[in-house]
Amino acid sequence: MVATNQSGIARELFTVETLNTMHDKLRRLLSAFGGHIDGIFYCPHSADDNCECRKPKTGLFLDISERSKCDLNDVYAVGDSLRDLQAAEAAGAKPILVKTGKGLRTLEQKENIKHIPVFDNLSHFVDDLLAN
Repeated sequence: MVATNQSGIARELFTVETLNTMHDKLRRLLSAFGGHIDGIFYCPHSADDNCECRKPKTGLFLDISERSKCDLNDVYAVGDSLRDLQAAEAAGAKPILVKTGKGLRTLEQKENIKHIPVFDNLSHFVDDLLAN
C-alpha cells in the first residue's frame, strides 16, 4: 500500500487524472520486476485545508487499516519525511526512514527520529527485512 500527500491537486498543479496516470505508470514499472501495489491512498488537500487525511495526521493510515482489515502494529511504513514517520507512528505502524528523496534532510532532525531505523533506500530496507 502507498499513502501519499498530493497537495498539487488542491493547488491545481495537476489533476486527479494526471495523478492516476502517474500511478498507472508506477504500477507498470513495478510489474516489470514482479512488483505489485495493492492500493494507493492519497490526500488531495493542501496544508491549509486541515483535513484528517494529510500526513502527519493518521487518516490515510487508518483508512488503509480499515479497508485491508489489517492491524498496523505489525506493518512497516517506509517514508522519507518527518510527516511520514509521525503519521506512521501515531497510527501504530513501524516507521522506517529512507535517505532518498527528502530523507537526508529528515535525518538532520536527529532528536525527532533517533528511535527510528534508517536505510539508504527502499531496496536496502527490503534486503534487511528479508534477511531477518
